[in-house]
Amino acid sequence: MISYGEPKVDIVLQPVSGKALPVYQGEVLRITQLGDGQCVDFNCFNVHDYKEHMSVGHMRRQGFRIRKGDLIWSNPPRFNPMMAIMEMPQTCSTDLLASRCHAGLFEVIFGLENHPNCQDTFAEAIGEYGLTPDDVHDSFNMWMNSGWDDAGGYQIRKNTGLKGDYVDLLALMDVLAVPIVCGSGDIITVSNFCLKSIQVQVFHRSDETEVIVQDYLRRYTGLKNQRTVDTFRIKDIRTERELSPIQGYEPHFVNYPITLEEIEIELSEEDYEQLQILKEQGLGRSDEEAIRTAVMSWYYKNRAMKPWLGRKA
Repeated sequence: MISYGEPKVDIVLQPVSGKALPVYQGEVLRITQLGDGQCVDFNCFNVHDYKEHMSVGHMRRQGFRIRKGDLIWSNPPRFNPMMAIMEMPQTCSTDLLASRCHAGLFEVIFGLENHPNCQDTFAEAIGEYGLTPDDVHDSFNMWMNSGWDDAGGYQIRKNTGLKGDYVDLLALMDVLAVPIVCGSGDIITVSNFCLKSIQVQVFHRSDETEVIVQDYLRRYTGLKNQRTVDTFRIKDIRTERELSPIQGYEPHFVNYPITLEEIEIELSEEDYEQLQILKEQGLGRSDEEAIRTAVMSWYYKNRAMKPWLGRKA
């Protein structure tokens, strides 16, 4: 077991509350079930630049159910590792597909105009740091047993979480971590129709967590395209709500315009027969498309650095 530092925060979040907590590089956030099967929603910001925040869409590249060893990534063009999942029990199903619940959802579906919901809980929690409801972003959902039926429909099944389960998240940068008690669990199966409390702790950094942080940073930072604000063409954050064009602005698209160059490939009779088989298998309608698809599919499988996304290929 990895040794953490001494606890510096130890609180209980009652239904349906949340808390924005600074967790600094090398520190560990622990979220513990105090009852059986309470869904926990999570947001995460860079303490020093709130416009850099967790990106559920790019976390999803690791899989729909992220698990121990996976990373919480920030939004491009930053694309930085924010936190690493150090511990997560198998009873904790995770969800990166469903968005946070919100007040309008309960009004439309159930006719309830004042039901607790994750959007409003997040907004109240981050309001302590001057952030607005517009700054709430899609949530990383822990202990949320979602899935799909045979027709591809989305469904939420019985929560499999157990009392005493905990998830440990190691901060790889200084973050504002925002765990909340999901507000929909009394009316849908996400928390087995009963709202429970959760325990939230933050542990100081230790020598061991510092070593782990540096290893993650060595592996997952240093890209030219992990950009910072000083590289942006437009740096200032708008204060006006209404949008209007910047006079004289011209977009600079990457590698635009695209030009094509034809390359002739000479195939043996045997290779050409194999190419026709690839076409029959659906790799392309033309010879050119089938070759291109086969080459690029092989390259992605054998040469692309997929482990960089946080999960071994």
